Amino acid sequence: MKNVLRTLLVFPLLLGLLCSAHADEVVATLNGKKIMKKDLDIYIQYREAITQKKIDNQVAILNEYINREIMYAEALKEKADKDDKLNYMLKQQKYDLYIQSLLAKTDVAKPVEKAEVQKIYDEKVKSQHLTEYNVRHILIKDSENDAKTVIAELDKGAKFEDLAKKKSEGPSASSGGDIGWLTIGQMSNMPAFAQAVSEMKKGEYTKTPVKTEYGWHVIELVDVREVEPPPLDKVEKQIVNAVRQQRMQEYVKSLRDKAKIDIKLK
Repeated sequence: MKNVLRTLLVFPLLLGLLCSAHADEVVATLNGKKIMKKDLDIYIQYREAITQKKIDNQVAILNEYINREIMYAEALKEKADKDDKLNYMLKQQKYDLYIQSLLAKTDVAKPVEKAEVQKIYDEKVKSQHLTEYNVRHILIKDSENDAKTVIAELDKGAKFEDLAKKKSEGPSASSGGDIGWLTIGQMSNMPAFAQAVSEMKKGEYTKTPVKTEYGWHVIELVDVREVEPPPLDKVEKQIVNAVRQQRMQEYVKSLRDKAKIDIKLK
């Protein structure tokens, strides 16, 4: 279905080519068969629509057209049209074209208005966690008591980085427990860890070990900063694609809801 969406905007143009008027003149012959200017013009516009590139050299594209005709004829001699797998692939391509023709008449193909893009962008920005936390941690995999001992040493003035290098069992031990700048969303796979960080102040470390699936953590919040959201023009295309994908899903669901489906495969 992604391929259908990808060519959705191209299809109306291709459909229009079939209805366009072209000069009816012979531009070449191949084994006695006339190649008409109108057919070459349609092929040129088809290639431009697919490649999104302007074709200026008509002689070169005519030779490409001729080469394709020659190879197509040769493929028929080799009974390519009798190949069951190939015919199945051709059937699927025909399905794609018919589906694209259908979608071109639905809301899926309608332009995504600027106002809709702006609204989605504003909602995303509002809901995002735009605060980043520079975090260090010391991971003790099996013993809560050992983690409490680490906290006791910190209370006595030990440097967090030094303890991390000596006692942490996590991959960040060599860097003094530093795991860089993270948002709460990026820590969401460890809810307890994320909650602990969100409740800390800059320069603090946890006074009790934090349990996650990886073990017991002693966490230090080194710094906090606010980050700017990406500008709209950088994410506009992504938003438009997401809207089109949602439209497609809703349209397919509406069709499935009216269909009688009985899936046997388990």
